[in-house]
Amino acid sequence: MALSNSSINRPSSAQLLGLFSVLAGGLVAAGGVIMAVLLVFSAQLQVSEAGIGDIALPQAVAVGALGVCLGLVLIAEGVRKRRGTPSRPFRFRRFGWLWLAFAVLLVAGTIVSVLNAPPLLMALIHAPTLLLLPALVLTLVGWGLRGRGVSWSDVSGGLLAGALLGTGTALVIEAILMVFLAVALFALGLLPQEWLQQAPQALAAGEIPFPAEVEGLLDGLTPPLMLIALVFIGGLVPLVEEATKTLGVGLAGAWLRPSPARAFLLGVASGAGFALAENILNSVFTGPAWGPAVLARLMATVMHCATGGLMGWGWGQWWAGRRPWRLPLAFVGAATAHSLWNSCAAGAALLGLMALTRTGDPVWMGLAGLLLLTLLGMLFLLACGVAVTLLWASHRLGRSAL
Repeated sequence: MALSNSSINRPSSAQLLGLFSVLAGGLVAAGGVIMAVLLVFSAQLQVSEAGIGDIALPQAVAVGALGVCLGLVLIAEGVRKRRGTPSRPFRFRRFGWLWLAFAVLLVAGTIVSVLNAPPLLMALIHAPTLLLLPALVLTLVGWGLRGRGVSWSDVSGGLLAGALLGTGTALVIEAILMVFLAVALFALGLLPQEWLQQAPQALAAGEIPFPAEVEGLLDGLTPPLMLIALVFIGGLVPLVEEATKTLGVGLAGAWLRPSPARAFLLGVASGAGFALAENILNSVFTGPAWGPAVLARLMATVMHCATGGLMGWGWGQWWAGRRPWRLPLAFVGAATAHSLWNSCAAGAALLGLMALTRTGDPVWMGLAGLLLLTLLGMLFLLACGVAVTLLWASHRLGRSAL
C-alpha cells in the first residue's frame, strides 16, 4: 500500500513538463526585460549628450515586450499542463476588435512619428503595434480552420518554436555565413581600403565596421558588392530561414504525427513567431516612414506565415508517411517565395539609398523611380498572392478536417 501511495503522489510527466515550462517562461520574460535595460544603458552611453535616441527607446521597449509576452505564453501553457486542463479548439468568432485596435495604433503612431513626439510616447505605440501583426494573421487562419482538429496549444507551441528555436538557429547560421563572407571579401580586396583601416577600431569599440552614413556607405558599394549583397539576402537567407523557421514542427512531428490541418497551423504559428521576433529585432524605423514601415512588416508577416504553413504541411506529410516527397517540394516553394520577397525588398532598398546621392540627375532619377515602383508593385502582388493562398489553404484544410 505504501508503494501505491508513493506512486500516486509522484508528479506525472505532464506536471513536470508544466513546471519546467513555468520556470522557462519566467527566465524568458526576465531575459527580455534585462535585454531592454541593457539596450537603454547602451544608448545612454553612446549618446550621452543628447540622451536616448528616437530609435533606441522604442526598440528597447519592443524587445522587453517580446520577452514578457513569450514568457507569459510559456507560463500559461505550464499552468495548463500542471492542472491537466485540455486546450480549447483554436477558433475566432469575433476578431474585428483586433483589426480596429491595429488601425487606431497605426493612425496614432503615424501622427506621433510625423510630429516628432517624445520617444517614450512612440515606444508605447510602437511595441503593441508590432506585437499585433502576427495576431492579425493568426485570426484569419483560425477563422478558416474553425477549430477543426487544432487547438490553442498548437498555436502557443508553434509561436514559441518559431520565435525562440527558429529565430535563434537562423541568427547563428546567418552570423557564421556573414563572417565567412566578410573574410572572403576582405581577402579578395573587394571592400574599400577605408573600411579595412577602420574595421579593427570599430570592432574593438563594439560597432559595425562599416560607415553608418548613407553617403559613406554608398561610396564604397561597388556593383560587385551590390550583387553579392543581393545574392546573400535573396538567396542564402531564405534558404536558411525556411530550413530553421519550422524546425520545431519537424522535431515535434516525430511523436505528434499531426493531421494536415494541425501540421499547417503549427507551421503558420511558427512563421508568426519567427516574424514576431524579426519585426522586433528590425524595429529601427521611426520618423515619418513609421506607418509605411509597419505596413511593410505586416506584409512580411503574412509571407512568413504562409511559407511557414507550407513547410508545416510538408513536415506533416513527411511524418504521416503518405507522401514524404512533398516536404522537399514544400521547401522549394517556400524558399522561392521568400527569395522573391527578399530580392524585391533588398533591390528597392538599394535603389532608394542610391537615389539619395544622385538627386541632380533627372534621367537617372526617373529610371530609378520607375524601377522602384516596379519592385514595390511586385512586393504588393506577392503579398496579396500569399495572403489569398494562406486563406484558401486554411478553408480547404478546415473543411477536410470535418
